[in-house]
Amino acid sequence: MPLIHRLLASARRNPGATAVVDDGRRHTYEELDRLSAELAGGLAEQGVVPGDVVALHAGRGWPRCAAVLAAWRRGAGVVSIGPDLPAPRAVKVAVGAGARLVLRDATAPPAPFGIPEHAIDAIAAKPLDESADGPIAYVIPTSGTTGDPKAVAVPPVVLDDLGGWHVDRWRHAAAPHTLHAASVGFDPVYEEMVATWLAGAALIVVDDETRRDYPALISVLRDHGVARCFLPVASLHGLALAAVVDDARLPALLELPVAGERLVVNDEVRTFCATNDIAVINQYGPSETHVVTAYRLPDAPEGWVAHPPIGSAVASAELLRWADGALRPFHEEEEGELVIAGDCVALGYLGDDELTAAKFRTLPHRDGVDRRCYFSGDLVRLREGEFHFLTRVDDQMKIRGYRVEPGEVEAVLAAVPGVRRAVAFGLHRLSSLRLAVCYARDQGGAVSADDLRAVCRAELPEYMIPVHFWEVEDFPLTRNGKVDRATLRQMFGG
Repeated sequence: MPLIHRLLASARRNPGATAVVDDGRRHTYEELDRLSAELAGGLAEQGVVPGDVVALHAGRGWPRCAAVLAAWRRGAGVVSIGPDLPAPRAVKVAVGAGARLVLRDATAPPAPFGIPEHAIDAIAAKPLDESADGPIAYVIPTSGTTGDPKAVAVPPVVLDDLGGWHVDRWRHAAAPHTLHAASVGFDPVYEEMVATWLAGAALIVVDDETRRDYPALISVLRDHGVARCFLPVASLHGLALAAVVDDARLPALLELPVAGERLVVNDEVRTFCATNDIAVINQYGPSETHVVTAYRLPDAPEGWVAHPPIGSAVASAELLRWADGALRPFHEEEEGELVIAGDCVALGYLGDDELTAAKFRTLPHRDGVDRRCYFSGDLVRLREGEFHFLTRVDDQMKIRGYRVEPGEVEAVLAAVPGVRRAVAFGLHRLSSLRLAVCYARDQGGAVSADDLRAVCRAELPEYMIPVHFWEVEDFPLTRNGKVDRATLRQMFGG
C-alpha cells in the first residue's frame, strides 16, 4: 500500500486520537484528514499535479503538518524552507527543487521566489476525494561544491519503509508520542511525522526557542508524556547535561534515536539514560538514502563506549562494497567505502543529470543481479556484524547533522571583493565539529573577518556560517599542490 494511503488509513482508524499538539492545542486525526483534504483540493485548483513539487515556506506547526499531508494526497513532493533561511538561499532551494508554487505560514518573511505564492490558511478548497501516489515525497537540499545546493529527490517508498520499520520495532506498550523538533530543512523532520502518524500517536511540536532551551524542553517532554525524541548529537548532549544538573526525571521518555553526525557518548549521556532507563539508537544515513543503519546501545549505559557503531541495515537497505569490478557484502573486519542499494536510494539530483549519473549508478553484483546504488563517500569497517564509521573519503563534513561541502562556503567567500582565497575546514571542539575559515586578502584588500561573517549570514543557512575566521598570508600545500587542510587544523588547534 503506498505511503499516502497507509497514512490516511491510520488517520481513519484513530479519528479521535491526537495527531498534533501545537502551542498547547490538540488536533485530532479527523482534523488532520479533513484539513489536508481541503488543502489538497486547493493545490489541485492551483494547477498542482502529481509529480510536481510544492515549496513549504513555514516553520514546524499544525499548518505545515497539514500542508505536507495535503501535498502527498495530491501526489506532489514537498521541499521545506525554514522561515529563518536568508532570502537568497530560500530562492535557490525553491528554484533548485523546481517548485510549482510556494505555500507559506505567518512566520515566513517575504522572498522573491518568482513563482505563485499562497498562504496555507487561504488555499483550502473543496476536499480532494481521491489521493494520488506521486513519484516524489520530498526534496532535500544538500551542500554542493559549486556554491549552490543540490536537490535530492526522495521517493515515498523511502519514508514508507522507514516508518514501517519504526512501527514494527517499537518495543513498548506506551504510544510512541514523538517530539517534533527537527529543523524543517533536515530529513528527520519527515521521519518524525511518518513514524508517528503510522503508529496513530501524537506529534508534539516545539518551537526553535524551546528546542534550544533544554530546561524548557525537559518540561515539554514531561508535560506531554513524550516517549520518543529524534535528536542530533549536540541536542542529545545538551538535553542530558540539563537533566543531570537538575536531576530531572522523565519516566515517559523511552527512546532517543540519534543521527546527523558521529555519535559521541559522554558521562552526562550515560548518567541521564541510566537514571531514566532510556534507550539510545544510533542511526546513520546520507540525504541520498535517509536512514540505512541503526544500532541500539546495550542495556547498561554505564558501559557505553564513546563511539558506538552505526549498526546494521534498516528496512530495505543493502550495504555493500565495490571491489574487483562487482558489488558484494563486506567481509568481517574489512574496511571500505559504504555503497548503499535497495528501495532506500533516492531518485537523484533534480536538474543535474550528470551528477546523478556519477553518484547513482547501476552496477553488477556477484550474485548476478545488478543493483542501483549510491556511493556514500563514508569509509566504514564491519566488526562482529556491525558497521563502524571511520572517516570521509573526501573533504565533506557534517555540522550539527547537516552536510557541508567546504567548496560551497568557499564559493560564497571567493566572491567578496578583497578576498584572494578562502578555505573552509572542520575543527573538533567539545565533542562536536565546528566550521572554520582561513582567508588571504588581495594586496591592498581591506576585507575583515566581520565582513566575511556578514556575507555568510546574508547568503547561507545558519549551520553553514563558520564559527571562526582567521586571516593568513598563505596556505600550506600538500605535495600535489592542494591546500593542506590537515595542517590548517593542526595550526588552529583542531
